[in-house]
Amino acid sequence: MFSSRLIFSLFCASLTQQVYALDVLAPQKSDEGWQVFSSIDLWEASDFMPTRKIEGDWNTDFSPKDGQNVSLRRLRAELGVSYKEWRLNLEARQEGMLKASASTLAFVKEYKQAGLPQQAVNYQLDAQLESWSGFGLRAGRWFAFGGEYQPRFFASAVYYMNPQYRVTQATGAASYIDNQHYSFSATELDVNSRYQYLFQQFEPEARGYSSSLAMDWQVNPAWRVQYQLEDAYNRFAWKNLPELQQSLSSAVVQYDSKGYLNYQPLLQGVNRQRTRSVSVPQTHTARLAYQNQQWEFAAQVRHFYGVNLPELSVANHSAYGRFDASFDTRYKSVGIGWSNQFVGVYLQTDNLNLSSAKILGLGVQAHYQF
Repeated sequence: MFSSRLIFSLFCASLTQQVYALDVLAPQKSDEGWQVFSSIDLWEASDFMPTRKIEGDWNTDFSPKDGQNVSLRRLRAELGVSYKEWRLNLEARQEGMLKASASTLAFVKEYKQAGLPQQAVNYQLDAQLESWSGFGLRAGRWFAFGGEYQPRFFASAVYYMNPQYRVTQATGAASYIDNQHYSFSATELDVNSRYQYLFQQFEPEARGYSSSLAMDWQVNPAWRVQYQLEDAYNRFAWKNLPELQQSLSSAVVQYDSKGYLNYQPLLQGVNRQRTRSVSVPQTHTARLAYQNQQWEFAAQVRHFYGVNLPELSVANHSAYGRFDASFDTRYKSVGIGWSNQFVGVYLQTDNLNLSSAKILGLGVQAHYQF
């Protein structure tokens, strides 16, 4: 059943998002010489249930909100060196977004629980998935114009080798009257660089590049303004990209040997390969911080795949390192972190029972100057 498969596809791809505040993640200038650095940042957020339970039966922790439900995941891992204003690193990224209506999720839940609704109901099906991944080499440089309290700018570009891409759109409707009367119709477009269909003639080929910008402005000893624009200009080009278009319809109610509904749909579709050029969504992050002796108070908002992620944070600088605490106002999650001149760790969640957490993030970074 393709609606259920669509929900799974995002989460089986291991796509996650970074969680550190901008002042921790922004590339830092190495004023005193060479520096080696590495980081791994993971984050996942879902409106309707913990992503670790997507492949289960949906009996627990399923609580979609009205209207559109969004799931976001992104991974970023990097390893590199910096020297004064220059920065060079290897980078691996995977990002993705799933949007599905509450009606679509209710329909999938009924299917996964191996039964029909207990009363007549109509479902409107609407879900979209977009995800991509890439591995490449990024180079960047800091630019300073003026003195200590003037803004500094960072510009970088990356070339991705053999990036992967997927976009899926599914729409349709299902109606249940009773155990013997039901109808289902839907259409799906699935563009997937990893897809291999029967008699496929050519292997997909791809290349991609992206640029990013950042600003860091210490306005005075107390106030600091930062802004980051990821994927400011980007382009990914594929040749022989597999594309599947299909439509399904059914009005048959049967059950298989395990008790699951067997819709026996009528299926029509076409497989083909196309040349396609796409741009991935930009990510904007803005942060305002106020420093008072060893304390720092900050407000930040990140715009990722059309979703605003506001965050409030407080940090304390002590002889034992920097201690951070943050609160994400959209998902009502809490983050805690610690870092010193060599390493840093960060954890974010909305539930101490991590198996039931809809928001879960982990960040680890290390750097050494010589």
